[in-house]
Amino acid sequence: MNYQISNKAKKVTLGLSAIGLVMVVLGFFHQKDYVYADYVNEHALTIRYNGDASDEMQNDLKIEMNSILNSKGYKVDFHDANHDESHNEGHASHGFEWEAHIESNHEGEHVNHGHHEDISASIVEMIDSGEISFFDTHYRRFWSNLLVNGFFFFGIALGALFYLALHYATESGWGVVLLRIMEGIMSAMPVGIVVLLIVFIAGSLGFHHIYPWMDSDVMDPNSSHFDKLIYGKKAYLNQPFFYLRVVAYFATFFLFMKWFKKKSRQEDNEGGTESHFKMYRRGALFLVFFAVFSSTMAWDFLMSIDTHWFSTLYGWYVFSGIWLSGMVMVMMITLYLRKGGYLPFVKESHIHDVGKWMFALSFLWSYLWFSQFMLIWYSNIPEEVQYYFSRINDYKFIFFGTFVINFVFPMVFLMSRDTKRSAGYLIVIGLIIFIGHWLDVFNLVMPGTLFDQWNFGLLEIGMFLMFLGIFVYTVLKAIGKSPLLQKNHPFLEESKHHEF
Repeated sequence: MNYQISNKAKKVTLGLSAIGLVMVVLGFFHQKDYVYADYVNEHALTIRYNGDASDEMQNDLKIEMNSILNSKGYKVDFHDANHDESHNEGHASHGFEWEAHIESNHEGEHVNHGHHEDISASIVEMIDSGEISFFDTHYRRFWSNLLVNGFFFFGIALGALFYLALHYATESGWGVVLLRIMEGIMSAMPVGIVVLLIVFIAGSLGFHHIYPWMDSDVMDPNSSHFDKLIYGKKAYLNQPFFYLRVVAYFATFFLFMKWFKKKSRQEDNEGGTESHFKMYRRGALFLVFFAVFSSTMAWDFLMSIDTHWFSTLYGWYVFSGIWLSGMVMVMMITLYLRKGGYLPFVKESHIHDVGKWMFALSFLWSYLWFSQFMLIWYSNIPEEVQYYFSRINDYKFIFFGTFVINFVFPMVFLMSRDTKRSAGYLIVIGLIIFIGHWLDVFNLVMPGTLFDQWNFGLLEIGMFLMFLGIFVYTVLKAIGKSPLLQKNHPFLEESKHHEF
């Protein structure tokens, strides 16, 4: 039985993308670049801004703060704390730092002589709340969300390709009836590739500063922004070598994806075992490439954001999330098609096996999450634990929440044999795990790009919905281009009669 994407499915997926796009557009214009303040005493504070600030922006901030303080009966005197004379009028500088001295304005109409107010503390609180901020001209929040969603959905497609290759390399028989589902999911890989390339190229052109090592000032020993630690990694973290690796990753994954789909169709037409043994050997070869590329890709795309930090478990940790997200998507698409009557040969035993993979991979991810955290936290080496300080201090609920979602929920609800065969349970738990792993990728990116200035609003929700709609639409379209069953696979009958 062949599947063709229905008008209803088109409306839902494309409508979801359209709603997401509207939310992204609305959220795009609410991006902030925050100003920081440190309390000195009740009459003094320091004010810093780490982004690019023209003279006009700085003057606007002084006028705004003077206006606020004058209304309270105070006046403020600003002094340049870092004595940076490097910027010229009309050109952006690398931030600023001021010393602000606050005095009572006896001519002010609102001075309350009977009430003592620590105005410095009030201003620090006002600045910390984000009330005083600039519009983020580098769109850090937008680019960071684009990286999060590009990598997450690329990872789902890659996870499906990995499991397809693993299935062929191990000559597994039970999942033959699900191979076309995996082929459909991995067909959406070009969407992620294009988005990630846009993010990387934009970084090279200076449109964002997600990757500090791409900044020429950071790598220039003669620059005031020179970073010795990052410079020490220049042999690996340089743009020519980076793009060479990016091309190697994407070309390898894309070509293997196309080859597996081509041979799968060829097997449908020709039968026999020749195509099967070719895919068996090519599946084993892919696993060799993937064993290396999955780790180095995680270093390049995600770990290099926090350039001072590294973890030897990072590649395995990211890989486990990719694999699990791919299996969740296999489950969701399978249940959707089965409900529509398109997969009569998929039995409870097949659903049970995919559920077991979801359960097992949730434990693998949790084990790696805890191992990486425990080893680094226990060692208490300052340059290593800083990675977790920022996440625990500024992203506490997401950081620990992802562990609860991706460990506790599967342990409680997927341990039972019955729940791994229940479509209702699997859909609910699968969606929770799916969102949990999107939050995990969010937590891998945002603390290194937005630091403590992150937000969660229309831009984040809209970007996720937009990508989700496009991804599912692409997958369903791809599934409809070939029969849902590989009719000449050598282990087809074994898979059809898979029972336990």
